[in-house]
Amino acid sequence: MNKTLNTTTWSNDHTTWIDITDPTHAELKEFSKQYKLDYYSLADCLEPAHLPKKETLQDFTFIILRVYDDKANNPSSIQDMSHKIAIFYNDRVILTVHRVHAAIIEEIRAKYLETDTISEPAEIATKIMYYAVRSYEANAIGLSEKIDRMEKQIFMGRQTRVTLEQLYYLKNTCRLNRRILLLSKDVIMQHTTTERDSGALQDVKDLIQKLSLSFDETHDDSANLSTIYLSIVSLKTNDVMKLLTIFSVFFMPLTFIVGIYGMNFEYMPELSWKLGYPLVLLVMLLISVVIFWWFKRRKIL
Repeated sequence: MNKTLNTTTWSNDHTTWIDITDPTHAELKEFSKQYKLDYYSLADCLEPAHLPKKETLQDFTFIILRVYDDKANNPSSIQDMSHKIAIFYNDRVILTVHRVHAAIIEEIRAKYLETDTISEPAEIATKIMYYAVRSYEANAIGLSEKIDRMEKQIFMGRQTRVTLEQLYYLKNTCRLNRRILLLSKDVIMQHTTTERDSGALQDVKDLIQKLSLSFDETHDDSANLSTIYLSIVSLKTNDVMKLLTIFSVFFMPLTFIVGIYGMNFEYMPELSWKLGYPLVLLVMLLISVVIFWWFKRRKIL
């Protein structure tokens, strides 16, 4: 294995694997001439916005995959959530290009190449696909557990611990993951490998199918939970309005009576009655009792 500042080369009797981290345009031009690769395809490796895809070039198969970034926090785009790995391979050479350090490359080399478990470029590409897809597994489990906790808090009446902002970010993260896996699935389904590696390729297909279903379920749960959350908040608001309405119904007629006898007219015969005050209080009490009885009969209280 040969290693320079940003390039690592590994080779055996069958394969040469060159891994390049954050190459310059000059380095890409050099590799383009050396391996007769289309320079514009190599330049795509420096564009952070590219989504997973597969192209068949003149002498190479070109694949772009995206690996989940563990440091992503409430990502708003695919670029915030993942980084890209570009793969060029044929029967003898595999070239991987990425802008940031890719731990999965070192893991694959240590686990498979140094033990001679795999050697063909197509088999190496299969392992990169597997590790790229598996990088989303922890996120899928974490989001599923998070939506379960939110659901429990909402249905136990602890809505104050959950916010619409949290639900939005959770739903958006699921949507971004679903999009990446959907595009990655198209790439994986088109991939061909050696006969002995067919089982490993099937494992990749099974894994991406499982993760896609997990993100689909979490996305649907977050959408439903957002609707339920808004419904519960609306219901609580209606309960408050109902209570205020009941109080207003009780006090409106009482306020009306008090308002009449609070007027400063000189001739109001009731003001000279000896029993005027207790009679007014009795009338107010009867009105309150009648209103209470009516609410009870209507099953409002």
